[in-house]
Amino acid sequence: MKLNHANLTTTDVAALAGFFADHFGFRLDAMRGKDAFAVLTGSDGFALNLMKPASDDGPYPSGFHVGFFVDSPEIVRDKQAVLASAGFAPGEVQELTRGGIRSTTFYCNAPGGVLVEVASH
Repeated sequence: MKLNHANLTTTDVAALAGFFADHFGFRLDAMRGKDAFAVLTGSDGFALNLMKPASDDGPYPSGFHVGFFVDSPEIVRDKQAVLASAGFAPGEVQELTRGGIRSTTFYCNAPGGVLVEVASH
């Protein structure tokens, strides 16, 4: 079984779509409804849908995030530097141990209220 898509709500569909396209290699396939809904595709065919939340939707629960795994700690550090240069104020790169596995990671608040993690082993 393969995960086919994810649907994220965001207060700023256009900005979040640009963030994923510019910094994570997604292709913007469609933008509909005055920037209310976007369809993006990753290099592996994964579909990422972004949409404005319904008026009664609240923020994501604490700890909710979207995670990207890269091949090396150097790529994590490079991505953190690129996002910082682009004005996104990512957190510091951390060396963590989770379940006995060491990882290099950082978190970044993306436009529209979505937390993104970039990590490697």
